[in-house]
Amino acid sequence: MDQKNEQKAPLRIKNLAELKRCIRPGTELVATSHSKHPALVGLVRVVTEVQTNAYYSVVKDQPSHQYSTCNYGKGFRSDFEKASNYLFEGTTIKVLDRRSGDGSVLYEMELYPGECLIPGQKSDMEEDEEIREDGCEIKQEGMSMTL
Repeated sequence: MDQKNEQKAPLRIKNLAELKRCIRPGTELVATSHSKHPALVGLVRVVTEVQTNAYYSVVKDQPSHQYSTCNYGKGFRSDFEKASNYLFEGTTIKVLDRRSGDGSVLYEMELYPGECLIPGQKSDMEEDEEIREDGCEIKQEGMSMTL
């Protein structure tokens, strides 16, 4: 783990809905154990893309790493499982191996606020308040949209 993550506190996630809200581009995560991909353990990964059923992440500051270049540069794909396949224990998220059927843990991870999620920084909703209406046009720096 790098120095930045040592200074940041891991996020406390309580359920799958909260996990899905927290995982967005820029979120950092660290696998603390992984039964199928042990090379992922300890790597700081940054979420690059989020879909309703999965998210992609690349290894932080290592654009040529094998896990950063897979899936056409989107990074390593992690599917969202059913809620029953997750164990939320404080800051640790355990994902059960659904294929084994024996309740074993596939991997454990911790989430950290990414560069765009540092506490005290504006959220998406606060940024939207900066949009102003000028007649029938909404303007924001670098973008304009006609209604």
